[in-house]
Amino acid sequence: MDKSLLQRKPRWTWLIAFTLLGTLAAVGLSFLVHYLLFFGDDFNPYQRSLVAALVLPILIAAPLLAYIGQASEQLRRVKRERNFSAAHDPSTEVFNGDMFTTLVERRRSATVSEAGRTFGALLIVEAENTRDISIDYGFNWGEESMRQIASVIRANVRRSDVVGRLSSNEFGVFLPGATVEQARDVGERIRNAVAKAPFTAQGETVELSLDIGGVIFEDQIEFRGLMRIASEQLEKARQGEAGGFRLSALNALESEENGQSRE
Repeated sequence: MDKSLLQRKPRWTWLIAFTLLGTLAAVGLSFLVHYLLFFGDDFNPYQRSLVAALVLPILIAAPLLAYIGQASEQLRRVKRERNFSAAHDPSTEVFNGDMFTTLVERRRSATVSEAGRTFGALLIVEAENTRDISIDYGFNWGEESMRQIASVIRANVRRSDVVGRLSSNEFGVFLPGATVEQARDVGERIRNAVAKAPFTAQGETVELSLDIGGVIFEDQIEFRGLMRIASEQLEKARQGEAGGFRLSALNALESEENGQSRE
């Protein structure tokens, strides 16, 4: 064990020392101000008391309040960074899998049509050759390709949509309130933008490509059910069906009864 860790003083010891030294400094400053004021002949007693009442708070409270304000701001920044790290993938800065699941459940329940039914779309976006890039050029380049794909996805969805990283080469995209046409348009736009965006690894140009599987849902469908159907569509898209993008329209009542979907 590192001996320096054993030799560190407890934090409460530092706090006590800081409090005592700060108090002594404030008392010493107060004595100095009173000495300069009350042993001079330039002011009468009333004027001296007014000057002391004005000078001492400025000399003592102002630096203390400035220090407290700075410490509070640093604490808030640390909390924001910690909360961001807990909810986001550290590489791509989109939501991590757990937070993505939580947000989808919340947004799904909040998206209600005029008929009182919840609806929207869930897409699973898989990077075809990210693993090959990691093998050929190194892990960092594989992650760089995922960062580029994540940036393209964020640029082609609405602010209200939810984007999360599901695995090493997969993203989830939740489109609350999206119709079949809107979901298909988003998916195709993402695929085309990724294919057109240049990506260079170690000076060599590598073409990025995506497979996308998705599901359009209505009513209260559990997240696991949506993921299962979207994964099935992704597997079919991966096999070359529908040009790498396959979207299924799911009827909630039929799904509950027999687990089937309408394509």
